[in-house]
Amino acid sequence: MLWIPRVLLSPLYVANEYVVRRPLGAFVIHAERDRWSDSVAQLFTFGEGGHNLLVPTASFDLGLAPSVGVYYALGEAGAADNRLAVQLATWGLRSIRASAADTYAIDEPDQLQARLELERVRDHLFVGVGPDATRGVKSRYGVERVEGSIGYRRRLTGAGWLAAESGVRRIGFVDGCCGDPTLDERIARGEVMAPPGYRGDYTAGFGRVAVQLDTRRARPAPGSGVYLRLTGGPSVAPRDRAWIHYGGVAGGALDLTGHRRTVELQLAVDFVDAMAGAVPFTEYPAAQLGYTWPVWLGLDARTRFTLGNAWDSHLAGFSPRELRMSGDVGFTTTDDGDRGLEILVGVGTETFERGAHVTSLRVTVGWRPSS
Repeated sequence: MLWIPRVLLSPLYVANEYVVRRPLGAFVIHAERDRWSDSVAQLFTFGEGGHNLLVPTASFDLGLAPSVGVYYALGEAGAADNRLAVQLATWGLRSIRASAADTYAIDEPDQLQARLELERVRDHLFVGVGPDATRGVKSRYGVERVEGSIGYRRRLTGAGWLAAESGVRRIGFVDGCCGDPTLDERIARGEVMAPPGYRGDYTAGFGRVAVQLDTRRARPAPGSGVYLRLTGGPSVAPRDRAWIHYGGVAGGALDLTGHRRTVELQLAVDFVDAMAGAVPFTEYPAAQLGYTWPVWLGLDARTRFTLGNAWDSHLAGFSPRELRMSGDVGFTTTDDGDRGLEILVGVGTETFERGAHVTSLRVTVGWRPSS
């Protein structure tokens, strides 16, 4: 079965090797000789002390509305240890997203954050629920989401951390758009059943706790190590509805050369269980192998390959034939805390059972927030 991912991901390899890596090698030699890194940093930062960061963002998904926007961050926003970050992205009335986060460092390991997110998207894609979802019943629906929270984060030894967050989320449904039949039309014609909670607007309070234990060390130390991330928390909505999310990620990284040429393998699972009433389908959760290598000061190249899908409660009915593949290749900056600029091209496939042909394409240029 190894020939299937090799064939499907071969375009990514060819693009990375002959369009990206080899030309970039010659480019980097020239750039380092002329000290271009200082100019690149100055391109996105401005103001006294370089505390202002402004980065354009863009995203393209095959079959979905594109998105263009901007990410802005201000260090020392009103206080020396306070950072304000704002992100806006839109494609007209089809897609509007906005978020703001204010982070205050209490001391070296501890920080508080207040966060607000707004979203109105009319071209969400619905193809069914569960591992047998198929594009044969592809339809569109819209969602309006408002979410606010306050959180605490503490840095632990190595790259580990502990975080807790509590907030409120408001979900409302709007008409779908953009060429395909809407989910309402499919339901009215009897082609699909209404997913749980559809057209039932709700407001839910939520809490989350997450911890990551990580033996990997900060640069310039080698990137080998193991890590375990656990997360969980309840949500409670009116009309006697409550559910709990929980899951985890376990992984390991091996630095092949001691200079951050790293192979990483991880296994991730996410669950949601009803505690009272039905879980709205908008709350449903959605093994990765990756290779990362440095290409320039502060810049890594990255390629990733993923197998996964969504199943019934506690992975009931799991079958390897129902796995889907996805992969991407691109570049990411190496800021601390997993935060930074990334440029990625990725593809996704149908299940092995249905032939594993490519069904989605994504191109992303944007800012990756801290985990």
